[in-house]
Amino acid sequence: MRTFRLADGARSVRSNIMAEAIRLVIWDLDETFWKGTITEGGITEYLRANHDIVVELAQRGIISSICSKNEKTKVLSILEEHGISQYFVFPSISWEPKGPRLIDLIEAVQLRPPTIMFIDDNPSNRAEAREMVPGLQVESDSFIPSILSDPRFAGKPDPALSRLQQYKLLEARKEDEVRSVGSNEEFLRGCDVRVYVEYDVVSYLDRAIELINRTNQLNFTKRRLPEDIAQARQLLLADVGDHRRQSGLIRVIDRYGDYGFVGFFMLENGGLDQSRTRLGQTLLHYCFSCRTLGMFVEYWFYNWLHRPRINVSGEVLTDLTLPRTVDWIRLISAVDGNESRTMRIAPEIRVHGGCEAASIAHYLAAYSDNVVVSGNFHAGAQFIRVNSAPLLLSACDRVGPEFQRESNLLRIPYEPMVSRYFVDVPEGTAFVFGGQYDAPGPSRYRHKVHGWEIRLEPHGFHAVIIAKSSEEELRGILDGLNVGKDVKSEITDVVLHIHENYESASYPDDKKLAECMRDIFGRVPHGSRIVLLLDHDKVRDHTGALKDAPWNRHYTDQIRRLAGACPFAGTVSFSDFILDENEIRGGGNHYDRMVYYRMAEGIVSLLRNLPAKEARQSAPSCNVLALS
Repeated sequence: MRTFRLADGARSVRSNIMAEAIRLVIWDLDETFWKGTITEGGITEYLRANHDIVVELAQRGIISSICSKNEKTKVLSILEEHGISQYFVFPSISWEPKGPRLIDLIEAVQLRPPTIMFIDDNPSNRAEAREMVPGLQVESDSFIPSILSDPRFAGKPDPALSRLQQYKLLEARKEDEVRSVGSNEEFLRGCDVRVYVEYDVVSYLDRAIELINRTNQLNFTKRRLPEDIAQARQLLLADVGDHRRQSGLIRVIDRYGDYGFVGFFMLENGGLDQSRTRLGQTLLHYCFSCRTLGMFVEYWFYNWLHRPRINVSGEVLTDLTLPRTVDWIRLISAVDGNESRTMRIAPEIRVHGGCEAASIAHYLAAYSDNVVVSGNFHAGAQFIRVNSAPLLLSACDRVGPEFQRESNLLRIPYEPMVSRYFVDVPEGTAFVFGGQYDAPGPSRYRHKVHGWEIRLEPHGFHAVIIAKSSEEELRGILDGLNVGKDVKSEITDVVLHIHENYESASYPDDKKLAECMRDIFGRVPHGSRIVLLLDHDKVRDHTGALKDAPWNRHYTDQIRRLAGACPFAGTVSFSDFILDENEIRGGGNHYDRMVYYRMAEGIVSLLRNLPAKEARQSAPSCNVLALS
């Protein structure tokens, strides 16, 4: 006998106190939804109260279905006559046993049994349902008058019947899928499946909370929020506003209609990927409704995110590690009738900058087949900065076994310390460069023999402390660190190596910056364009107060002047995309994630109008670039 396997997270219902909220009611008809039996004397009374319950449930976002032993054409005709047929989805009407049909029905609606109630006057049918579908909530017809007052049926207001319409779409799609003569992939390719990403999570916060807390079979991370809605909103608002995190709601549309927001994701930037060669990201939330189960949206979108780290929790229905080709889904830029494929602005976009690089690159991924990002990163106990013109140029030029030995001494992987920013560039590549670390003016280190410039912060050590303190003073500082023995040993080795082999190098003055930018412009390949990122001229101090940053303003004026001399270079400033001072976070270029989204859109707008570098063009002379 085939039985229904209870999904991970589901639980058997022992009492109404433990029972989950109901999302679907499956009705028996004869002697349950109406009085009488169609084949034995006919309907003696059509129960209008039950009719009204079905309508009210739909207005609460709770769907109704049918499992009845009857002749389907007669039943559908009666339901049509009473104007109620459109309120039922996936009606199962035949003379076959109800147990197997309930299994098929529940699989079709893609809900967990504990969120479904089956109502039948026949005790034998109820027993069969309990036996074959563990976790299913089952009641007799005597329960019907108390449905609307039962807390399990509170639902959520849905006067537009949007949830019912979404299940109608699913029903139509399933019917066509059953009739399809080709493979499932061929059927999906004919469905015109489209994905839209809504980054304004705050406007749809409750839907994001619902997806995080209510999904199970396609909730890969299962990081639940508090059941108290006020607490859940407060925590999620704090998370989505973090400058290190990018999040969005995933909306799915196909030729049958709009399924609404069926998924939610939250990425956190930081550290190197598993290969320790490039910046990595981690999925904190990755969850989908089963409404689109079988489309493999969750698999396609994971690939679109470039397969970030994810700690899969519990059992899920899709294995993200399996090789699979999903070529029936496309990304769209709008759902308001202008559903054209997002216009590609470059075959590849290369982003090099600071902490903002990964955040901006995430949103640029919609406009290119490949986005390559390099930015500030952590490596063990060290933080490495790269968002500077001299640091970029040094990283481009120090490739080779000699620096590979040096990177081992510095306890940092070789690959992220060298740059291929301008190497093996596809024709038409767009470059995005943020050198804002040239603005505040902190020191970096220059190798005394080779001239390599680096900026390391072993456990937060400032360059001046390392370069100017005596070895005895350094050892005293290191001995006072509150870290483990292994970490202290690593930091000690690195700091003493820097102290012995490097000297403090000041930030570039206007002339040096002009020389560096001329070098960068000269390395931009023909056919490419470059966009330079500029910070806001206000920052928050350690107390959280906003203060002027004249160094940022001077740097901004200088970079705008330098870019103005190059036809293929342009600038985009964070200042133009900050709508409220509350969007400015602590430190330098740390902002609310929506600022990064707007910044990315600004970059795209500029690139669409920025001319590419022509073969006869060269970088302007230093004298031109240095003009004040």
